[in-house]
Amino acid sequence: MVFWTGGGGVAELAGGGSGAVVVLYSTDLMLLSSVSGAAAMLGLGFRSVRAVSEVVVHVGVPGLILCVDLASSVDLAELSGVCGDAVLGRAIAFGPHVHVARLDAARACGFGQVVSRGQFAMQVTQLLADRCVRGGSNLH
Repeated sequence: MVFWTGGGGVAELAGGGSGAVVVLYSTDLMLLSSVSGAAAMLGLGFRSVRAVSEVVVHVGVPGLILCVDLASSVDLAELSGVCGDAVLGRAIAFGPHVHVARLDAARACGFGQVVSRGQFAMQVTQLLADRCVRGGSNLH
């Protein structure tokens, strides 16, 4: 299992955890609960952020899986500049299916997976598990 130290910036392994960490960029409290539950089920650390400046702290964490709610006020260009290709390649962006331009913008920024909000909500555990295997964390 992964525990967060004071301030939430550094993960410590305890037991047989994978070391992978899910960082959710969203202001939706319902999503916070479901994503943190899915992360816990998979033995992953979890952190919720609401600003690009908070994402920066986690960019160097091995096995980072960034999940970005496109309905939030996130600046995709700023986020992609901070994260780099490796982090974005493992990242999941999601948003309302009717916000086609926002979904397309996430694809153009290099997000590894872009899905509708409904798909993310229904399949969050599987989506995170897939990122662990494909994204280079040590959870196999």
